[in-house]
Amino acid sequence: MHVVVLGAGLAGLSTAYELAKAGTRVTVVERDDFAGGMACSWQKGGYWLDHGPHRFHSRDEELVRHFYEVLDNEVVIRDRMSRIYMQGKFFDYPLKAMNVLKSLPPGLLVRACWDYAWIRSVQLFKKIPDDNFENWVLKRFGRTLYEMFFGTYTSKAWKMPCTEISADWASQRISQANLWDTIVKTLNPPREGEVRSLVSEFWYPADGGIGQLGRKYAQKVREMGGEVLLESPVERIEVEGGLAKRVVCRQKDGSELVLEPTEVVNTIPLQRLLETLRPAVGPEVKESISKLRHLGIVFVYLEVDQPSLSPDHWVYLPEKHLTIHRISEFKNFSDNSAPGDKTVVCCEITCNVGDEHWNLTLEEGAKIAERDLVTVGLLKHGISRGVDIHKLPYAYPVYDLTYKENLEVLKQAARKVKNLRTTGRQGLYRYNNMDHSIAMGRRTAKTLLKGSDSRADEVAAGQEYFG
Repeated sequence: MHVVVLGAGLAGLSTAYELAKAGTRVTVVERDDFAGGMACSWQKGGYWLDHGPHRFHSRDEELVRHFYEVLDNEVVIRDRMSRIYMQGKFFDYPLKAMNVLKSLPPGLLVRACWDYAWIRSVQLFKKIPDDNFENWVLKRFGRTLYEMFFGTYTSKAWKMPCTEISADWASQRISQANLWDTIVKTLNPPREGEVRSLVSEFWYPADGGIGQLGRKYAQKVREMGGEVLLESPVERIEVEGGLAKRVVCRQKDGSELVLEPTEVVNTIPLQRLLETLRPAVGPEVKESISKLRHLGIVFVYLEVDQPSLSPDHWVYLPEKHLTIHRISEFKNFSDNSAPGDKTVVCCEITCNVGDEHWNLTLEEGAKIAERDLVTVGLLKHGISRGVDIHKLPYAYPVYDLTYKENLEVLKQAARKVKNLRTTGRQGLYRYNNMDHSIAMGRRTAKTLLKGSDSRADEVAAGQEYFG
């Protein structure tokens, strides 16, 4: 068996790792000149930089052992700290009732409690449907808290009204069932041995940023006899008799590389995969491809002339007068990410590819980032400078109200190729965390090795919290 894996992100690399470990011939092809996908890292000016706050967490002990195995036990453990900045104050996020009670002005607190009581009473007579993000949050938290902590940030980050966003996003990004659940969890902390949250603790490579994981995967796949071909984007997949017979890639020197696989595992964007099929997909599929969108992110990296900016791993900035929507500080993930007397802050701006923010230069992005951080009181003017800027076009799948039906059209088109499996965040057009992508890849490998379905598609498919 020869398995060709499209994409060297975490789903593709974990698939290849398990296949190579079992002695199966595997070839990974990747368009970029590095392995790791969005979970990559690079050095700039002595700093290790990531694409925002990546971290590994899981309740699955076997998956955690796998993480340690790939990284040769060179791992650090951190207690998560993340906050949200609103109305001049920082709130713990996920929300904690006592923190909210202490920090909100009394009048606003009374209004928030009244709104919550009102919306719960209304639902006794007329249920509010979970048909969009706004309704999902309103019925659980009331309008005041919705507008403060959820709606403002989400509409800012997604560049669209919350009424046009699927409720799926809410169930995956908000850990509490409702305001009362928040209060109960705060007043009744978990008993010894009880795991209540997936994200109170996380694991991270001791050195090399989160991208060390992708580099280790690629190194070990090669050591076990597999191939990881970088700078080799897929040009076309030739399908005959319902089977992918040839995968044709364009190599760095411009020549074509033709691979003849037994099985193909796709982890590149599903839309991009279908556009490579020959014969080409039909008009219905092309129409659904055009309707599935991604948000891009511009990452601006500021060097700061002080040892630390904040104790947080990341901070959300939802207010609309701020352009930046989230910051992260890599030194808080690993001490080896930055020199001791300085730090780097990653500042994220969501955008549509091609818009004014997407086209920012480093100098322009650094000015915006400095201005926003000075505004919220985290940074003093004149002690920072831009060191790098990166742009990701496929950062977030857009969960609009029609995404499910359009996605199903694409999935059905992919299923017509019998020896093709598509998985991972990009391959399934699914918002999920890095542990999910690794689990998907490993299950996909298990399916190929054992000949029975290991249900990779079920990973991160439910209405569960991913934060």
